[in-house]
Amino acid sequence: MNRPRSELLTSALRLSFFTIAWNGVVGTLALVVSILDDSPALAGFALNALLDSSASVILVWRFSRERRDPVGAERLERRAQYGVAFAMVVVGLYVGFQAVRGLSSGEHPEASVFGAVIATASLLVLPWLGKLKLDVAAGLSSGAMRGDAILTLASAALAATTLAALVVNAAFDWWWADPIVALLIAAALALEGVRVAVRHRFG
Repeated sequence: MNRPRSELLTSALRLSFFTIAWNGVVGTLALVVSILDDSPALAGFALNALLDSSASVILVWRFSRERRDPVGAERLERRAQYGVAFAMVVVGLYVGFQAVRGLSSGEHPEASVFGAVIATASLLVLPWLGKLKLDVAAGLSSGAMRGDAILTLASAALAATTLAALVVNAAFDWWWADPIVALLIAAALALEGVRVAVRHRFG
């Protein structure tokens, strides 16, 4: 049974507000811990979470606008897709730079219990949140909402890889696992950002 568009818009707004709150808090905490512990993988997760939170701010504007001006909302959606793609590339380059710096200098990040707790909590919340967003995006036929859902699921994947790197570092003192995971994160973010931009431009 198809849900009314007004109901879907309400769901989209609620999910966006929740994302702003959750990823805003978790991303900020993770970024602080990544700086204190010198963990580029955790920094990659933190920046992606903050990016997802920022994208949700745009979606709140976009879906609120649709209730008054559907044509204007469509323009906002196109701009949001470009903005998200650009931010993903920038974050990917930053994380990649920090990872290469860590590998070349041989710096050893401290094992972070708090970082592991943050990543674990995100693994409990983000897959569920991303699935709900995909369902609403399909109902609304919203590319911007789908892109935000992909960002949320990417944050879940980054939480998983970050947790794995932190556990391996703590258990075996494989300090290089953290920057290597960060490099994978950086490549994934940059490539996805380029893919989103190209698909929007020529799709």
